[in-house]
Amino acid sequence: MESFDLVIVGAGIHGMTMLKTYREVNPKSSILVLDKGTSLGGVWAKDRLYPGLHTNNHFRTFEYSDFPMSTEGFDLENDHVPGEHVNGYLYSYAQKFDLLRHMRFGSSVESAVDEGDVGWTLTIRDETTEKKGLSKIKAVKLIIATGLTSEPFMPKMDGKDDFGAPIYHTSEFAKASNGLGPYKKVVLLSGAKFSWDIACAYASAGVQVDWVIRESGHGPCWMMPNRLTPLKAIPELLVQTRAITWMSPCIWGDADGYPSIRKFLHQHWLGRRIVDGFFNKMQHGVLAHNNYDSHPETAKLKPWDDVFFIGTNRGLLNYDRDFFELVRNGIIRVHIADITHLSDHTVHLSNDETISADILICGTGWKDAPPIKFDTERELGLPGSTSPAAWKYIPKADAEILEKCPRLQNQPEQKNYKPLTDNATETVSEPYRLYRFMVPPAFIESRTLAFAGAYRSPATTLIAQAQALWITAFLGNQIPSLLEPATSAEVALPSLDARPDSSHSETPTVNASTTTNRILYETVLHTQFLKWRYSRGFGARFPELWFDCIPYIDLLLGDVGVRNKRKGGWWSECFTPYFPKDYKGIVEEFLECSKGKL
Repeated sequence: MESFDLVIVGAGIHGMTMLKTYREVNPKSSILVLDKGTSLGGVWAKDRLYPGLHTNNHFRTFEYSDFPMSTEGFDLENDHVPGEHVNGYLYSYAQKFDLLRHMRFGSSVESAVDEGDVGWTLTIRDETTEKKGLSKIKAVKLIIATGLTSEPFMPKMDGKDDFGAPIYHTSEFAKASNGLGPYKKVVLLSGAKFSWDIACAYASAGVQVDWVIRESGHGPCWMMPNRLTPLKAIPELLVQTRAITWMSPCIWGDADGYPSIRKFLHQHWLGRRIVDGFFNKMQHGVLAHNNYDSHPETAKLKPWDDVFFIGTNRGLLNYDRDFFELVRNGIIRVHIADITHLSDHTVHLSNDETISADILICGTGWKDAPPIKFDTERELGLPGSTSPAAWKYIPKADAEILEKCPRLQNQPEQKNYKPLTDNATETVSEPYRLYRFMVPPAFIESRTLAFAGAYRSPATTLIAQAQALWITAFLGNQIPSLLEPATSAEVALPSLDARPDSSHSETPTVNASTTTNRILYETVLHTQFLKWRYSRGFGARFPELWFDCIPYIDLLLGDVGVRNKRKGGWWSECFTPYFPKDYKGIVEEFLECSKGKL
């Protein structure tokens, strides 16, 4: 049986930087990267590209800090990065740093057996043409870097067997479209950004698109213009600018080193008025720019929720044409309704409409947990797992969140949202409960398991590098705060069998004098915060890091002893956006400050 010091599952953006970072710190370790796909890149792999695919990121914002992306032939003022350019960049990165020799493609992890402090036994299914079948691998350390987009979710639909036409998930669009394919009538289900991209691709080719946005769903996502007036600012760079992040309440926000500013903005009445004015201006600016109400069809694409409480359910109008004109001229027809059932080449809607279809493409999201069967008696902190150790901290965490972030007390009215299910995996209320959004608290002491990329954020490459360094330090027992006893702060704990919705007139108080108690509480505090902060998004299911991405990176760098303020001057630090290049050298800084401890 093969054995490795570290096995990483996933060869996308997180898996690649995880491999490079861990190897830099541990050059003698044996490392294997497994990926079920045929090539590296994850969502940017070759077989997932299609004509017209672009990132939501501009050039110089979607690259690793130590390897600038080539911009030759592109207009840096306006261009978003084409999908094929991202794929080529990732291959160049892997070749430059000799990463490919560690990678094994066509290999999926079917199960992982927890062997305690000695690691894991993995069952691998090899789908390559040379060697098919099951094998086992020993891993001293295991990192799951498949992110939140590893296994598509497809809901059960009545009449599916009678439909007689292809039904695809949006992740299969590249291979299903085959250059957009022979289809003349396309039905699209979803209101998320990827669905806007697919609708634009087909409509631009002259194909009729009937776009169904669930009446019982989240509605159409917020679509930001390429530039925000009046300063023509790039939206993604605003959330990577410290002064803008101060405007958003964040329970770990003090990690950036500006607690007084944050306290004024979120706990003083005048500060809260400033914050409200900022978000109102942002919302009105986007609505005015897109001019939804100018036409009855574009009005159907007007977002349903306040921009403050949504998370990553938004995107950029990064198209080379006027998307809304495709809606106004009828080549994209919008239907606000649920699909009740299917029949022969026909989609039936809850508003009694019927739509003829040559293909149905479903943007119905992803299964919450990684598609790996874990065999362990320890709590994994994944959706669907029971977490009695977390439940007891929820009332205390909620109280702290609402005290420090009072704006979150004024939650919007919950609309008639109805989650999709496939009748096989029912929707669960327990979200990811990972320390720093990476490690199950039950594995803090053994240091044998971590998850990289289990979040959504516009700052993917920035966070990927910070997470890679943090996980490397964690697996090597190099995070000081995990080595020291917790403070003597008191944490109120209800009984172990208490559910978060239970009522308790009085809860016992215990001394949080152990690192375990502190870690559990911080895990619940941070995950509960996202439930309140992005209540109209997906914060109750998984981490959404939008206005919180830079403070999150500050938190991780602070844990490993690397400086988080990297601009070199007060004005630049506060009012200029962070780019990947600003984090160049963080691994070297970690090695320097850890010299003699490794």
